[in-house]
Amino acid sequence: MVKIASAHGMTLKPCAEGDELAPFGADCGGCMRISDYEKAIGKKLNAPKKKGARAECACYLSCDIGAYNTCKHLCKYCYANAEPSVVLAQSRRHDPTSPFLIGHYEKDDVINDVQQKSWIIGDLI
Repeated sequence: MVKIASAHGMTLKPCAEGDELAPFGADCGGCMRISDYEKAIGKKLNAPKKKGARAECACYLSCDIGAYNTCKHLCKYCYANAEPSVVLAQSRRHDPTSPFLIGHYEKDDVINDVQQKSWIIGDLI
């Protein structure tokens, strides 16, 4: 996989595998580092020190931003989709007017307000 990625101008970044694939050319330093976020937004960040959600995770922010069985790309190697038929059923529940990825608020849902603070250097938000 490292050779295939390299042949296409990509870098293989395995998830939560430790450093065991580094000798083969894999970048085991985390899928998303502060430098990746900075490159994506074109600005420097003053981010607080954090640890990944799982012991094996080397990423800076380790939290899912979606929901299992919802990505219609259906990549064969993806851990987040168990069955294409479930993904397609979930996608039918999507409502672009809802604040949720899938469906609407249900009585047992718990919604937590989280204070947001910008890490962009020079940003006053």
